[in-house]
Amino acid sequence: MDNNHNFEKLDIPLLTILFVIYESAHKMIFSLPKFERYTLGEKMENAVLSAMEFTIMANSASKLEKERILSQINAKIELLKILYRLALNCQMIDSWEYLEIEKNLQEAGRQAMGWLKYERNSK
Repeated sequence: MDNNHNFEKLDIPLLTILFVIYESAHKMIFSLPKFERYTLGEKMENAVLSAMEFTIMANSASKLEKERILSQINAKIELLKILYRLALNCQMIDSWEYLEIEKNLQEAGRQAMGWLKYERNSK
């Protein structure tokens, strides 16, 4: 896949930023010590993948289901923020690495909440 993250028919900005977050997580996980790779690293990877899956589901869900799914996406993003902060505090990642991923997580959170607010206001 090329670096412009062209998902062809899936034009979902949130999915694009989650893709970037996954790429960062994937690279970072390989730099973790073995124990952390299979605990914290695996939890991070699964949370990003779940958020991506929920994003695709929300895109085609009914209005009623969409709000529930978007809330789950937001919860996964909040979990990721905590996990990355934990990795920083335990000195598993550098502060520059944390700042970059935190910027992307903040953007993902804004997009998810914006989408949720849009759905709630369009009833």
